[in-house]
Amino acid sequence: MDEIEDMNDLLSKNAQMNNSKIRKSKLKLRILAVCLVLMFFLISSFVVVAMFAENVYIYTGVEGPSMKPTINADAPNDSEPYDYAYVNTYQQGTYGDIIVVKHTSSSGVTKYVIKRLIAMAGDTVKIDNTDPFKTKVYVNDVLLEEDYLASTNQKFRGIGNSLNSEAGITEITIKEGYIFYMGDNRNNSEDCRNYSYLDEPYCEKVENIVGRVDYIVPHDQVESGDDKDAERFWNGMKEIINRIF
Repeated sequence: MDEIEDMNDLLSKNAQMNNSKIRKSKLKLRILAVCLVLMFFLISSFVVVAMFAENVYIYTGVEGPSMKPTINADAPNDSEPYDYAYVNTYQQGTYGDIIVVKHTSSSGVTKYVIKRLIAMAGDTVKIDNTDPFKTKVYVNDVLLEEDYLASTNQKFRGIGNSLNSEAGITEITIKEGYIFYMGDNRNNSEDCRNYSYLDEPYCEKVENIVGRVDYIVPHDQVESGDDKDAERFWNGMKEIINRIF
């Protein structure tokens, strides 16, 4: 009798051990399955985000002298693309940034222009030409330190075509939904100083901004590249992730 009871106890213990092993095996399989699903999800998400990241930047040639010396500083021919720009289409830019804008004139002609963002909605831009040796630009009565100009001591026209544009003070307050920009080559640039009077009353609508210029590739690096493709890719990834979260 005792032998039968001992045998039953042994069989019971063996069954419990087998059940425990089965439960542990099933748990391991579940954990492995969850890990595989998570890994697949992460890899798939990375691939999808990477595909979109490739489209964050637009690579475009820049024509004309309006942004000299920042862009096309020594272009031999102002009528053909020379330097190139990478445009971040996920950013509209802020004060002092270079932006690309889709501008449509009052005659219905549409073109893409590259300029520097000077002011936004609610700002008052004042261009002071009373000094015979230097033109000063103010935004909300704060003098701009424009180190990006070819010379910080130069004369250029103000807003509009009045006499004050050349020798006096002209100003404009930007209304909601609009921006104000100028080219760095102030004496050879069609920009908001003209548009504010000829086309839109407050220059350019925010919705017409294509993006912010993050990289400028000089003419001598256009064919060889500037070795910043990886940097642009990861910046593109960050832009996509920031939009998602």
